[in-house]
Amino acid sequence: MSDAKAGQIDDRQLSRKYKILLAIIIGFFCVVTFESARRFLEFPMSGDFKHFYYAAYGIVHDQNIYTSGYPFTGQHWYAYMPLFAIVLSPLVWLGLGGAGAAWTVINAGLIASCIFIAVRESITRLGMKATPNMLVGVSFLVVLIFMDKLRGELRLGQSDAFVMIWMMLGLMWIGKRPILGGIMLGGSVNVKLQGLVFLPYLIARGRVKNLVGFVIGTVFFAMVGSLIWGVEQNMQYLSTMLGWVGDLIGFESTTATVAKSELYPLEWERSLAIPSVLARAQLHWGLSESFVKIGTLAMIGVMVAMGWGLYLKRGVGLLKGRNGKKDDGSARGRGLIGIEWSGLIVGMLIFSPQSTVRHFFLAIIVVALGAAILHAEISRKRKMGVAIAMFVFWVSITFPPGGDEFVTATAGWRAVGGAMWALVALYMSVVWAGLGIVRELPETGPESG
Repeated sequence: MSDAKAGQIDDRQLSRKYKILLAIIIGFFCVVTFESARRFLEFPMSGDFKHFYYAAYGIVHDQNIYTSGYPFTGQHWYAYMPLFAIVLSPLVWLGLGGAGAAWTVINAGLIASCIFIAVRESITRLGMKATPNMLVGVSFLVVLIFMDKLRGELRLGQSDAFVMIWMMLGLMWIGKRPILGGIMLGGSVNVKLQGLVFLPYLIARGRVKNLVGFVIGTVFFAMVGSLIWGVEQNMQYLSTMLGWVGDLIGFESTTATVAKSELYPLEWERSLAIPSVLARAQLHWGLSESFVKIGTLAMIGVMVAMGWGLYLKRGVGLLKGRNGKKDDGSARGRGLIGIEWSGLIVGMLIFSPQSTVRHFFLAIIVVALGAAILHAEISRKRKMGVAIAMFVFWVSITFPPGGDEFVTATAGWRAVGGAMWALVALYMSVVWAGLGIVRELPETGPESG
């Protein structure tokens, strides 16, 4: 057997070490999924899933989805677009505990799918081959860093994976199936409005087909509830949600809503977003309310300037010569899309009010890019910054630990948005190292991966 043939066979098979890592990943998911499902069956009211369930309950029992949970939970806490309640409505007949257990299994599948897509896209967009060993190695690092957050997502019955799957599918199909990719992004907007962060990017890159799909997806998924409860009721639901969000960010709505939102205020102590950090500083120092808006705009400018500076240093164009057709048709362009896609998600997290450390699970694509860089055939020196930043990020989302003795430390860490700054540092290190790899890829020619 020739060396080339032997190498090809090895390339398609998992080595013993990576089989062990894969077994650990599968074992972890099985254990936490079983544990979380059993918890919902034994304690149905645990976690946040009850709020989502009772919104879906409102659909089945012809009640307002934004008030149907109040008799059971004492809160108007469902603060999503109607789409998520519609998706969950078939589970209502299982009862709260059964629906929570079923959602745990579905959620675990969504999380695993998000990780797989993020890892595969990260590897191929950096010009590497997504071999089984590479896929497992990068995935293991992602799971290791987010292990505690993944467990929390399942135990709480949270929705972040449902938000992220739209964004990952959008990335996967952005060039190959542009209209479908845009529809996926429109779907993300109809779970949480944070998905609007992709709109200016599509416009700036002149991605017309993606924009068409984005509009179609946004409108379709916003209006799909009309088939259930009629157009008038659907518009009331949309105005309720938009009114709550407007009130949260300081734009008072004039539209009457069926209930007052119980969303936490902008200065909520657990929010790590830049607007929340500024809001807390504004209250502490007694500054003008305009401080938050001006400060947020200034920080957006600073972040963009930092990223642009890294592009200039690496000799890679951020604007000149960039458009959707050129990017999709070259290995370098595809790599830049991956880096910029992760940047949009980071921006979404650090500027969205009420982003807690749990929501940083959405930054899986950033960690996947970092892990892929650590597996790249480049010098250790070029990897060092990413490795350090990934470790610091893991520490920032893991510590200080819980307990009464760490209450002060935890409060202080959250007050300054500690983990948020670690995420920014990680992304900037990934941009620097990633651009160093991507700029060496072909600027013209067929796609890589």
